[in-house]
Amino acid sequence: MSAPPVPARLSLPPKGACWYCDKPLDSVRRFCGKSCADSFDEEAEYNR
Repeated sequence: MSAPPVPARLSLPPKGACWYCDKPLDSVRRFCGKSCADSFDEEAEYNR
C-alpha cells in the first residue's frame, strides 16, 4: 500500500509570510488561512 500523496504546500519551509498572499506571519505557519492554502494547492495541481 502506498501513502496518499502529500499536498505540495507541506513541503514548503515556513518563511515568515503567507506563501500565497505574502501577508506577514509567525515563523511556523506557511499560510495565513485555509483559503490561501487551498488556493495554493489548486494552483500547484494545475501547474504540475
